[in-house]
Amino acid sequence: MDRLLQHLHPMLVHFPIALLMTSVLFDAACAIFKRDSLREGALWLLILGLLGGIGSVWSGFQVEDLAEKAGIAESLIERHETWALVTMGLFAALLAGRLFLRNRFGPATLTVYLVLAVVGVGTLSVAGYFGGNLVYEHGAGVLHTAPIAPLAGSAQ
Repeated sequence: MDRLLQHLHPMLVHFPIALLMTSVLFDAACAIFKRDSLREGALWLLILGLLGGIGSVWSGFQVEDLAEKAGIAESLIERHETWALVTMGLFAALLAGRLFLRNRFGPATLTVYLVLAVVGVGTLSVAGYFGGNLVYEHGAGVLHTAPIAPLAGSAQ
């Protein structure tokens, strides 16, 4: 079961990254083109992105111990986790505000929303960077096997 969960986390993280970033792009496009359909699409992308984020955070918590047992420093894992939780909190607050406003923005509220959403994209990017760092620099979730011995008589 641990191996399944270990593969689940990297599969899930791409959904909130894509959906939340696209939600912000739809909101920016809505601000420019004044299309209600873009605002509605942004809301649904935000909801789906948060649901994907919940799954990503949950699966990350499930494999945290495996990464630590594989020798990954807890501080590196915590840094990634902290940025992911900050990101989820920020986008959850944006959704709550959006629902409170009934998905309607005045000029001032739209400006504040977009600034916070861009900050959210920034925190999402930092969380993704540190997650990628765990994999590509520290081997988190990577199956480590013994090196393959060269064939007898082959040039090295």
